Amino acid sequence: MKRLAIVLALVAGCSAPAEPAFNAADVMFLQMMIPHHEQGIQMAKIAEERAARPEVKALASAIRATQSDEAKTMTTRLTRWEQPMEAPPGSHDAHGGLHETRPSDILSLEKAPAGQFDTNFLNLLTGHQHNAVDMARTEVKTGLDAATKDLAKRIEESRKAQIQEMLRLLAAPRR
Repeated sequence: MKRLAIVLALVAGCSAPAEPAFNAADVMFLQMMIPHHEQGIQMAKIAEERAARPEVKALASAIRATQSDEAKTMTTRLTRWEQPMEAPPGSHDAHGGLHETRPSDILSLEKAPAGQFDTNFLNLLTGHQHNAVDMARTEVKTGLDAATKDLAKRIEESRKAQIQEMLRLLAAPRR
């Protein structure tokens, strides 16, 4: 009986390592989305201060809160997987590079005349959120980690709703 216990212990120790619960697509998605979220947060903070319409300020505040929480989740996941927060330069070139808003566009948003700010912000953020939808769809198709794919699905739905709201705000007459 003692010999059987030793054999079972040895066999158990020699089992094949478990397959990873994530793949390169999951890592790439998170590495791309974190800076994308940081830009969204930056634009939202500017709008919270500068927007003229209360509904634009409210939308910006909601976006900042949501994307801050999501960025923390993504950072935690990469840390748990022992993956770098950023990919090596050029590693995303094969799939169109980083889907980011040009820093010069964010700078122009900061300097937009007060009467044009809301429209400029809504237009810029609409394009920015379209990029998030594209990245999320790619993750859903190519990722392995169920939790990351679920996050991507939530991001896709959330950003599509935000885009619809921004288009509504752009079309709505100003008061």
